[in-house]
Amino acid sequence: MEDDLEKLEDLEEIRGKLRLPTDLKPCVADLIKKAIPVNGLTPFVIACELQRIGTKQIKIEVILTKLSIIPSKTKGIIKSLRSRKYSYGCVALERMGLCLYKSRFKCWWYKKIPGQNQKKHRERDFWRFGWTTKLTAAEGIIYLAIAEIEKKRRVYAGAWLYISRKELARVSGRNIKTIIPCLEELKEKGLIKFKKGTQHRWYGKASEVKRIIPIPKIIDNEEKKEERPE
Repeated sequence: MEDDLEKLEDLEEIRGKLRLPTDLKPCVADLIKKAIPVNGLTPFVIACELQRIGTKQIKIEVILTKLSIIPSKTKGIIKSLRSRKYSYGCVALERMGLCLYKSRFKCWWYKKIPGQNQKKHRERDFWRFGWTTKLTAAEGIIYLAIAEIEKKRRVYAGAWLYISRKELARVSGRNIKTIIPCLEELKEKGLIKFKKGTQHRWYGKASEVKRIIPIPKIIDNEEKKEERPE
């Protein structure tokens, strides 16, 4: 238990210092903290994990530079990330000897993933509850794009995501100007939690988005009135 607490504190220290989302793997946070990934695949593993959680490539480059990765190797890694999406899951990290535990099954981060697969959660509830009739076409597509990004990043349904407007526009196929207004509407209608990010070349922060799981039923205006205290 104390060992888990120490690892969690290390994770929060790195995550807070670099302003990274909560789904950063603790083993990768440990690599960053110790600043030892100078050989082999470890710099690429770090870059892939940062990309998985939605970190901008320019920020990934800054982090790798702080880890004393030579510029030519850093540029090669960034070039590879631009060409396609790579991912190192817990199984691969365990085989590479990067897991913080003797077995990934003892890792609290690994165990939380299946634990979040609520029995009550069903994706078809989005249609069964009639949400498609309550949302505009853009809102519906952006909501489904959030679910798609969850799958691509291999996180559980309803996990907090750091998502840029650019990424959501690319996945959804909608105009980038419609992203924030649609997210605000989805939040207002009770389908997501949403914290708007900030724009800056170096210190910008992506928006935080979380689908509300299980998918809620629609509450009409009459029901809302009944719920309000007199």
